[in-house]
Amino acid sequence: MQSTRHAKGEFEVNPTSLADERTINGFSRLTIDKVFHGDLEAKSQGQMLSARTETPNSAGYVAVELVEGTLNGRKGSFFLQHNGIMDRGKQSLVRKNETNEIYSRL
Repeated sequence: MQSTRHAKGEFEVNPTSLADERTINGFSRLTIDKVFHGDLEAKSQGQMLSARTETPNSAGYVAVELVEGTLNGRKGSFFLQHNGIMDRGKQSLVRKNETNEIYSRL
């Protein structure tokens, strides 16, 4: 039986809006730069696409990041894909997929 492992820590995120040649009402595209501290000491760069609805404080997003650093003493990189929904201010992380050669060696 394979056990599930968890990494604990914190991160800071610096989002930057991307100016598109074509603007679509309700959509925004951002670059995201993160720094992770804890079991995962790493930096990431990625992009996020979000869409607002007419309902106040409601939106959805998808993001993909390339994370490079050290996880529990092992160096490597992996892509992190995540998405979430905010419904009238209540946030939920819908799904998080991690594919990573680091994890395959744990």
